[in-house]
Amino acid sequence: MKNDGLRNFTVRFLESALRRVETTAKPYYGGRLSTGEAIRRLAEERLDEIERSSPKESIRNALLRIVGEWRSGQTVPLSDLQLLAQLANETYQRCRRDFVTRELLMANAGAFRDAVRLATRGKAKGLEPEERYFLANLRSSEQIDAKSLAEYVDRWITLLPDRPSASQAEFASRNLLAYLRDQTFPDEEQAAKTLNAYVPELLEVAIRAYWDREATPLMQGGAQSTATSPLRVANPIASGGVVLRPVVSENGLAASIELTAQNSAVVASNVVQLEDLAQVTRVAVAGSDARGSMFEWSIEGDKPKRFVLATERAWWRLSATDFASFSQCLEALYREPSLAALIERLRYVYGRV
Repeated sequence: MKNDGLRNFTVRFLESALRRVETTAKPYYGGRLSTGEAIRRLAEERLDEIERSSPKESIRNALLRIVGEWRSGQTVPLSDLQLLAQLANETYQRCRRDFVTRELLMANAGAFRDAVRLATRGKAKGLEPEERYFLANLRSSEQIDAKSLAEYVDRWITLLPDRPSASQAEFASRNLLAYLRDQTFPDEEQAAKTLNAYVPELLEVAIRAYWDREATPLMQGGAQSTATSPLRVANPIASGGVVLRPVVSENGLAASIELTAQNSAVVASNVVQLEDLAQVTRVAVAGSDARGSMFEWSIEGDKPKRFVLATERAWWRLSATDFASFSQCLEALYREPSLAALIERLRYVYGRV
């Protein structure tokens, strides 16, 4: 962890400035301090004053700046990587879904592993007592044997299930946050360059924290907000008795999924709800109940199976045939090239978890 000890530093002062320190500052502090100690206290107090008076960058502006730096190929510094780690952990804490995206959690853990290697120069001799905090955060259903913390993380990543739990992600993501906050790196510039490989995934999860806080997208469409930007109804997608109608805007995507036999529709008002619905539906296709942030599938009976989709305000019971059509429509949406490209871009507007 960081060693915040004292360090000698040589600086030249005008004699008139030193006389002011001796005649004004030293008596103010009690008169018993050396001139150097009086200068140190003056500097620390002025720094505190500047930090208190300086306007802090908003989370939105910071994220927009980081997105811009990343897209232009600039190296995101460690201070901004720490912010991304903090927001990612906040996202996982707020997650209402049973599971999270494996690849995003893998990236968070991978960044932590590489940070450990950078700080230790890859020469860790074994698991140290102070590393128990990090080990405790890496929850796994299997026993992990490793000779170093980095090796332990590697094996933990390998053992991650296809659908890690939100609780597992919340604890695991504490490690990157704590390590970037407290650790000293031999070469901070090189450490930032190495860890920048994980910026795309860290950004997605961090941006979702902004959405969770503000319920508004990070970026707006030109001079207009997403709410007022022109809407376009894309080509419908049909399968059996189900018709999916996408609604597209510059920085938005919604969908109405019409169930012909029931004369009703399931509505996803934005890309966050749409991805939530798609993910829980994929789990239900695999034969398991699934709870998302807004949508929940439960499977009833066996022969025949019935699939029940529930939200806070409504529920729909589908036959196995209609459920298959429902799933096929959603998958076709994600395969349609222009919509798939939009969804990919919107991950840096609404985030992902």
